[in-house]
Amino acid sequence: MKIFIIFFLVIFFTCQNIFAQTVYQVSAFDKTPEAFKALLNSNNSISTDDTLNEKILDLVNPILADSVIERKKQHHKIFGIGLLIHVFGGFNWRTVDMKKQKFVGTVIRNTRSSKERYTEYDINFDLAFHLHKYLLQQFVAFDLQKSIGKQDYRKGNYIKDYSAPPFVRDTNMIDIKMYKLHCELTPSGSFREQLNEKFYPTLHDGRDLKDHPNFGTEYPSLGFYGTWCLDCNHSCHPELHPYEWIWWLHTEEKDSTKNREWLLGLFHESSNRMKKWSTSPETGSIAIPFVIENASDTNQVLKIKIDHLVIGQFDFKKKKIKLENSFSSSEKTEAIIFMIGEKVIHAEVQFNQTLMEDAVLYYFSKLNYDSSTNMLSGYFNISTSVKDLYTSRIFFSTVQKI
Repeated sequence: MKIFIIFFLVIFFTCQNIFAQTVYQVSAFDKTPEAFKALLNSNNSISTDDTLNEKILDLVNPILADSVIERKKQHHKIFGIGLLIHVFGGFNWRTVDMKKQKFVGTVIRNTRSSKERYTEYDINFDLAFHLHKYLLQQFVAFDLQKSIGKQDYRKGNYIKDYSAPPFVRDTNMIDIKMYKLHCELTPSGSFREQLNEKFYPTLHDGRDLKDHPNFGTEYPSLGFYGTWCLDCNHSCHPELHPYEWIWWLHTEEKDSTKNREWLLGLFHESSNRMKKWSTSPETGSIAIPFVIENASDTNQVLKIKIDHLVIGQFDFKKKKIKLENSFSSSEKTEAIIFMIGEKVIHAEVQFNQTLMEDAVLYYFSKLNYDSSTNMLSGYFNISTSVKDLYTSRIFFSTVQKI
């Protein structure tokens, strides 16, 4: 009998450790926000509709601890030459806004450096915008570029005609590709090969975006967050440089489900160009939207599977967003309970590997239950602080209990 009791207690406490549990009380009972209804579309619908894809990506809310920029200009740092051409030639990067900005668009061009040059090896994306608010932001940047009027005479084919679009525009006839935003980052070189395999193309191995398993298309829709600036080392064209958050949905035409596969990355700019615009450790949080249909179905479980992909060194001294009901990936599985009055909705968060407690924190926010549609909506938040980078894949699916 004594052996049985000991065995029972061992099993009990083992299960307690394996399946940690967090409870959330749902306190909002409004109509499901109209923007969240875009999440009700199937993956094949999203994959063929850039505007719809961008609307979903625009629901994501990223933030950084250093989102307020303190230095208006940055310049190359090459043996003092960068300072000289900055002071006497105006060759530098200049902020458009002193707060870091979010942009969501669709890729029209993706490039990467051919080789490392000094401290630079850039992974670049040019975005075109189907959402009007981002087009309007770009109008501001191009107007500012025009007011500066700088020409890049070193690149003869790139002389700007400031009397023609995109600097003069008819808003009834806009070619969105003319208002592209160049998004640029040098990730840490020590992670370049891992990123190429697990996150996005960084090498010249004959593989483009369409060939990478995380994309499957040459022109994906992406979200970015970083410093919005003008690159006056050339003709002051608009850039997001560096981008520090990046996120996207992996969707395919053959997938008719509503399961979601998100990919996201937090990066520190690893060249020596932007020391005042990208600090290390990089501390940030990102909120991913979700919707549960038929929320009152007690046989249904929201499954969230998180794959840690390319991981740098975490900073445990830097204060992260830590709420009372946040949890970490120190255990393989976290059981989640959403309480709607007396109703119970079950969720389960699974991790492909455990990390030290507080390396990455997770929590749910802005939970809302719409009784008229029987839908629960909200945000799943990820918060961390890293020296170089953190990337992950997050799967959302609803399954029936076995």
